[in-house]
Amino acid sequence: MTSGTSAGGSIGSSRSIIGKDGRRYAFADHNCFACGGTNPIGMHLAIELGEGTASTTWVAGDDFVGWEAKVHGGILATLLDEVMAWAPSSYDSWAVTAEMQIRYRAPANPGEELSARARVTERRRRIYRVKGEIRGSDGRLIAEGEGRFLGASPTEKAELKARYGLPADVTTAGARRE
Repeated sequence: MTSGTSAGGSIGSSRSIIGKDGRRYAFADHNCFACGGTNPIGMHLAIELGEGTASTTWVAGDDFVGWEAKVHGGILATLLDEVMAWAPSSYDSWAVTAEMQIRYRAPANPGEELSARARVTERRRRIYRVKGEIRGSDGRLIAEGEGRFLGASPTEKAELKARYGLPADVTTAGARRE
């Protein structure tokens, strides 16, 4: 399902993820279709964070197929949206999608390992511009996107951390205070 990350313990109702570089960060377990660990029909993505970046790998099963035995475009959009929304997390920001554009370049096959990555290209207050891409196991470009993401206000961030059982001072890998 993913590579480069592993569960490293619990923090409240969250799990601690250890990245390839050895850094730990809290990952709140929840019911999100894309990244939540408790959704029985979800994608169960484990997101690797870097400085203004996020990445993951994922293998789509036959349950995610659309037309002509190819991975459904909406599922690819979800994968891209998720990794792009997580990229601002290295700034200790919980971000949601404000707008996103996607260009599909090649089909993805069920059973193929897909690599998705995103990076913040611009940051103005709580607005983040992010670019992302999905590549197939052979390196071909499957989809690319860009968008604007809105970071949580300090009050919203505190409420989210409380909801997921994270101490207020827990930040993500490489986080800088806003």
